Amino acid sequence: MLDEDHPIRAQALPELGSALMRAGDFARADEVLSESLARAAAAGDKRLELRTLIEREFFRAFTSPESSTEELVGVAEHAIPLLEELGDEFGLAKAWWLRSEADVIAGRWGARADALERALTHARRAGSRESLTIVALLAQALEYGPTPVREAISRCNVLRRESQGERSVDAAIMSTLASLTAMEGGFDEARRLYADSNALHEELGLNYLRAGRCLVGATIESLAGNMDAAVAELQRGYDALEQMGERGTRSRVAAFLAHGLAEQARFAEAETYALISEQTGALADIVTQAVWRSARALVAAAGNEDDTAERLAREAVELAEGTDFLDLHARTALTLATVLRGRGGTGEAAALDVDARRAYERKGNRVAAQRVGAHAQAR
Repeated sequence: MLDEDHPIRAQALPELGSALMRAGDFARADEVLSESLARAAAAGDKRLELRTLIEREFFRAFTSPESSTEELVGVAEHAIPLLEELGDEFGLAKAWWLRSEADVIAGRWGARADALERALTHARRAGSRESLTIVALLAQALEYGPTPVREAISRCNVLRRESQGERSVDAAIMSTLASLTAMEGGFDEARRLYADSNALHEELGLNYLRAGRCLVGATIESLAGNMDAAVAELQRGYDALEQMGERGTRSRVAAFLAHGLAEQARFAEAETYALISEQTGALADIVTQAVWRSARALVAAAGNEDDTAERLAREAVELAEGTDFLDLHARTALTLATVLRGRGGTGEAAALDVDARRAYERKGNRVAAQRVGAHAQAR
């Protein structure tokens, strides 16, 4: 609506780029951010340049996940002191948020939460609506991090009340609550929360967020023992992300899809998606790297490639150990146990079952812990 030379147009471009990414329009976001950088250079506007560079790193994380996180961290850490000098609270909020993305990639959810707390402080000082998005991301850190389920549910309910009916935050937190509720066995309530979250994401046009949260739907159905529905939900999310041209989250969804297919003994399909995840996932994305290895280990074991299966499964366990993602600890331990049991290593397999159950118990994931215990007793 603004003239080409209107000063507000230039300042709005990074925010437009951010909004387009959330809507899943990555091609248009690229064009907008390129225009923003050109305008910043022409005007010598350091604030606009820094804000745009931050958004470009978010874009790169979405579309080029195979690249290193060093540049992402470098951009954030370079921008923070410069934005402090400029007194740009909004820019600082985005910079600390960007910095936390490296922690997500490394599976360090506690560190992610700490950086987001700093981002939230700056966003609130700026009076920015980005504070609402950051609150939603904090809730997600509670879901995946080591915070026990009961405590995480309580905190999410507080965050939801504090958002005062903000619909985008409500959509995000309902999704998180759906996953946590399923861990306690409340599947009907979890499905209701997830369906309401999806409907709200779609109504608000938050297509990327809707697609990425297919992992929640898969978690609910997997815990409920319905692997067909879990795999179908992962496939839906993968297809939507592929259509958008997104690659970061898609590589992770591909890994979980491969693992789900392997659990269904659909080994050829599992191999295909594991390969996609391997080829597109960032080397620094620990969760993706661990899960595709676990999936490939199950495929190799089914093909009597015992040495390959054990090597991949052990690599996955080692990768998971560097994170505070308890579900990943348990998942990789159980995969290695399955592989070892197939070649007669029952002693170590039993110990790995115990490790997995304890990880689930630490999280408060009662359903998964009870399932591991029941399977151990049945052997």
